[in-house]
Amino acid sequence: MKRKSLILVLVLVGIVGASTAGAQVRLDLGVSVPRGFGALSGGTLFTPETTEFLDKTILPFPEAGVYYQFGGDLLKFGVGARFFTLILETVLWPNAFVELNLGDYFALQAQVGGGAFAYFGLASGTTAGAVFFPDLSAWFKIGKVFRLGGGALGVFLPDLTSDTIPYVWYLGAKFSLTF
Repeated sequence: MKRKSLILVLVLVGIVGASTAGAQVRLDLGVSVPRGFGALSGGTLFTPETTEFLDKTILPFPEAGVYYQFGGDLLKFGVGARFFTLILETVLWPNAFVELNLGDYFALQAQVGGGAFAYFGLASGTTAGAVFFPDLSAWFKIGKVFRLGGGALGVFLPDLTSDTIPYVWYLGAKFSLTF
């Protein structure tokens, strides 16, 4: 039995080692500018004044993501952490993404993160909760590292509501660097 267990462990280590041989560290640095609000199912959650405010105001949110990235040229996926800075406070959470590269100029990306949070700035701490952030976006690639695009970032609160996901749609720019 010990021999079978040892062989199983060695095989698993070999599979994991082979699958991570092509892995890279990825750093995404950018800014997102919210342009409107909405909700999937359940009706409207935001007043017209809120959307009007975003029409007249550009409020950039710096963001960053650090990931362990796997995959090839066509399909990439990664796990790591995503950061957003809101005035004098930075919030981070675990995050995962899948990216489909459509040639040299376009990329579609789906992300989901949340469940645990750390925050630092004027206040610091950690917390956990059933709050998740799905994000769908499309990017036009300019060169090897710079991207312009947009998407929608939702807030899923399964403890409060099961049928409504409020979201904000945004325009953005980012640098996507691999090491």
